[in-house]
Parts: sequence; structure tokens; C-alpha cells
Amino acid sequence: MIILHTLWKMKIKELPEDFIVEEVMNLHLEEGQYYYYLVTKRNWNTLDLVHEIAERLHVKDVGYAGIKDRNAVTSQYISVNKKIPFTLKDVTFTFIGTGKERIFIGALEGNRFTIIVRDLDKKLKEVKDVVNYFGEQRFSLKNALIGKMLVQKKFKEACTELELTAEKNDYVGALKRIGKDTLRFYVHAYQSELWNRLAAKSKKKVIPIIGYLTEGKDYEKILEEEEVCQEDFIIRSFPDIGAEGGQRERIVQVKEFKTLSFTDDELHLGKKKQVISFCLDKGAYATTVIEALSI
Repeated sequence: MIILHTLWKMKIKELPEDFIVEEVMNLHLEEGQYYYYLVTKRNWNTLDLVHEIAERLHVKDVGYAGIKDRNAVTSQYISVNKKIPFTLKDVTFTFIGTGKERIFIGALEGNRFTIIVRDLDKKLKEVKDVVNYFGEQRFSLKNALIGKMLVQKKFKEACTELELTAEKNDYVGALKRIGKDTLRFYVHAYQSELWNRLAAKSKKKVIPIIGYLTEGKDYEKILEEEEVCQEDFIIRSFPDIGAEGGQRERIVQVKEFKTLSFTDDELHLGKKKQVISFCLDKGAYATTVIEALSI
């Protein structure tokens, strides 16, 4: 459950069904080596599910376009080079077809959200755009802290935070065992935290995401405070997780916003719940929109 403190208290994600996410993607179907599935899951995050599929199929390549949260009901597309013959609890696999292209991070167009906001005193107001902050789920479980430790090459401290056992003090080896996708996610979480700090102050339409190739002095003060430099985002012990940086629009448009209902909240007597739906471009967070709705 997430409690949002703004003009009044409200709650989301009290039940997984309170937060429904549907990935929007145009797949090109044709004869090819990849099998495409629409995966609908409850109480699974993307990385855990991808790891489980890879283990069961004995493959290394499970493609996906975006990382979805655990505490929700989410639908997203994956690509694998084998058919999926098994079932998993709280997961539904729907075969879509085949194709020649692997699904990769960022390949989606956006996401459609249907969300129940609870413990309300009055109806939330629509907004048309919001600051494109990375959402709270990006930073749960000390993700950004671990990412900073990786960037600073504090591998022993990262193992301690992750409760990893390092045989013969081989901290790099211990970290490698959790997989490059997970390690890369920690680094991205740290980049996201720094971006949010800059976006809160900057008025630029496009704000850089810090990395070793980032140009300009936007992050100069923030990096000084963090005791980090751009070159630290080159992580030679883990070449696949080094971050060159990028760009992110400061403002995101909230599309197709609808209030589907506003009724009594069965979980909070005397309060109301509001069911809303809207679409966001890829990389944008629904929790950021909900924070803005209450203002």
C-alpha cells in the first residue's frame, strides 16, 4: 500500500487489483525465431518473472520492454526463443504470435492505467500534464542507495545491503550472481534519483540523465554533494551496467483521463474511492500523476 500525503491523505495499492497497468505496444507479427506472449501477472515484478522464465526454459534471452511493479496487476509483452509450456501461480501467458525482432527495453509506446484511489474526502481533479518525476517504486528497497554504491565501486557495502555472501571476499563475483539486469536497475534508480533532484529546480524542457557522456554543468553541484563524478558511471568490473546517460522530457502529458466512478470506499468507512484511467508515454509514472491530481 502507498499513502500519498498532499492536501489530504489518500491511499493506492491497498489491493493488487487497485492498480492495473496495460502495456501499449505495436508488435510486428511474422514468421520468426521469437515467440511473443502477453503476460498478465499479479504480485510479480518483471525482473523476478523474467528470471523464473529463463530458469525454467534454460535460456538467457527473455526480452521485455519495461519494468512493472510487484504490487499490482500488470500486463506486458515478452519475447522468448522457445514456447512456454508451463504455468505459474498468479501469471497468465497469452500467445500472440511470432516475429524476427526481440522485444527490448523501451520498445513500448506507453502504458494504460486503471487505478482505485481510496480514503478520499472529495473527488480528485483532472490534470493535463505533470512534472515527469520517476515514481516511488523506482526507489523502493534501497535501490538508489545500492546503485550509488555500485557507481562508487563500494562493492563490499553493496553486498552487505543485499545480504549477499562473498566467498573469499569476492564481492564482484557475488554481485554478478544476481544478474546484470538487476544490477543495471540499481544504477538506473540512482540516476533517476539525481534526475528528480535536478527536475525539481530546473525549468528546462528536456533535462539530461546523468552518465559518463552527459554534457554541460547541470549536475555539477549535485555531484559535488554526492561525492560522485561523471566518470564513476563507467563501472569496469561490470561493463554491461555502466551508464552513458540520456535525456528525459521534464513535462509529460496525461492522456485520455477519465473518472470511471466515485463511490463509497468499502475499505474505509465514511470515505470515498475514485476509479480513474489514463494513458502515459513510456517511462512516465502513474504515482506522479496521482500526486498531482490532489492539488
